[in-house]
Amino acid sequence: MSNHGPELLDPGDPRAPKYWMYETSGVLKPVIEAFLAGTLLTPAQVRLMQSYLYQWVNSPVWAPDGAVEALRLRVAAIKTHRDVVAAIDISVQLGMDPL
Repeated sequence: MSNHGPELLDPGDPRAPKYWMYETSGVLKPVIEAFLAGTLLTPAQVRLMQSYLYQWVNSPVWAPDGAVEALRLRVAAIKTHRDVVAAIDISVQLGMDPL
């Protein structure tokens, strides 16, 4: 397993991945909480999760090696709840836990 940990950045830094708990619209938090509770996501919720994960994995703090690039492609192709689970599992394995 590679070490993909980011350099330490202030969360306000534009290069830092934006963590869901600090999202201010109020739209993403219920989706993340439903996911964490084991609820099957609706298609609209899957799209929100994909958007969140996309900005997370595309942050420039992650070392752009083959595993990260493959994860970025996987996130870009998310269509289902199962795809979300797979992308998060890989993120966690790479030390890039978005949750």
